[in-house]
Amino acid sequence: MDSVTRMFSSLIRLLTGKSGILFLIAVFVLSPATLTAITLNECIDAALTMNPGLEAVSYRIKASRSAHLQARSAWYPLISVSGSHTQTNNPSQAFMMELNQKTLDMTDPGFDPADPGHTYNTRFSLGMQYLLYDGGRSRLHEEMAEQGIDLSRYGHAAAKNELVYEVTRGYYNTLKAGEFVSVFRETAASIEKSLQLAKKRFEEGTALKTDVLNLEVQLAQAQEDLINAENGFLMAIAALNTSIGADIVSADTLVPPANKKDVFHAPVIEEKTVDQRPELQAAALIVKTKKTGLKRSRRAYHPSIKAFGSIDMDGRVSDRFEDSYVAGVTATWNIFDGHARSGAVSESRALRNEAVAHLKQTRKQLELDLTEAELRVSNALKRLDVTRKALDNSEELLQMTRIQYKNGAVEITALLNAQSALTASTVRNKAAHYDYLESLANMNRATGKPWP
Repeated sequence: MDSVTRMFSSLIRLLTGKSGILFLIAVFVLSPATLTAITLNECIDAALTMNPGLEAVSYRIKASRSAHLQARSAWYPLISVSGSHTQTNNPSQAFMMELNQKTLDMTDPGFDPADPGHTYNTRFSLGMQYLLYDGGRSRLHEEMAEQGIDLSRYGHAAAKNELVYEVTRGYYNTLKAGEFVSVFRETAASIEKSLQLAKKRFEEGTALKTDVLNLEVQLAQAQEDLINAENGFLMAIAALNTSIGADIVSADTLVPPANKKDVFHAPVIEEKTVDQRPELQAAALIVKTKKTGLKRSRRAYHPSIKAFGSIDMDGRVSDRFEDSYVAGVTATWNIFDGHARSGAVSESRALRNEAVAHLKQTRKQLELDLTEAELRVSNALKRLDVTRKALDNSEELLQMTRIQYKNGAVEITALLNAQSALTASTVRNKAAHYDYLESLANMNRATGKPWP
């Protein structure tokens, strides 16, 4: 029973780890039950887990946290342990060694300060330093490190925002490419139908051989378009998998939906702003960080005070060790440093001003991006309405023209033109359909709307 329990616990730990999550996503996405049901949300969730670019950005957060730990080290004492073994015949050093060992005997008849002979000393030391005051430079350094963590998080959020849009765009482009395959396949079938009609009329003597030849040429063109569309579909799948970071989408697992003339309405859009964009938040935080850096540069004019101390053990290896200690406080105040501090302050002030200007420019660029996104939504809605009407008219025109050609009322050119018009209208309608959906995703990106 214990072995079964341990095995079950190990399985739970495996599945809840990162590799286990990847395994479950792969099993779920590629299982037979979901071969034709890969959704956009599944693609996005997989990309957020598997995309190597986003993973690389996440390490910046870890690096920032490590930098924060380094900044906090100023608040802790610096403790060191050292050991050494020394041999000398230098009179002054030998004198100090014997003094520390408490073996110096100046009444010894053999004592000769000028010729001490070979003297040995083994020393073990425990040292400590602690910062008491530095004008607040360490505190401001820690504050900048904390801001660095938030800055790396904003960078991760910006990368995530772009990745969600990239996967969404790739998903819709893949569906659009799949729809083009269906359109050209249906076009080829429709031309085949017209070709059979032309052959029948030719056999009956009511049509010319040129009618059959023209339709055969148009059929070859449609078949060529179908080949190009199928290649474009495979390329779109490859691009989508690249965005996700794993080959989880294939022609079998992503099937374009059936042709439905869905009625789209303009979404109720509240007043859009760019205040949630991670790029803007990061630019504002950079301004704050640069201001903190300017304060820190100015604090360099303050003195620094440190406490220090050490415990030393001196002696020969064969003798007992004698202990001693030293403790004190040291203060340092740089009176003149060749204008290094004033130069650092001037540099920090310039960097702050640069960050302020960059913040203004970032807001302008993001507002322009939002305006473009709003125009794309409006344009896509208008295109969708126009192409839907054109598609209805083209379908009706082809049906009427085919009947007229069957009855000999029109020439073959009218039938060819009607077929070409239907193909073009269908392609434009499919493109407008997915361009509208993609424009909505772009609107979410432009406003910085976070992914759930």
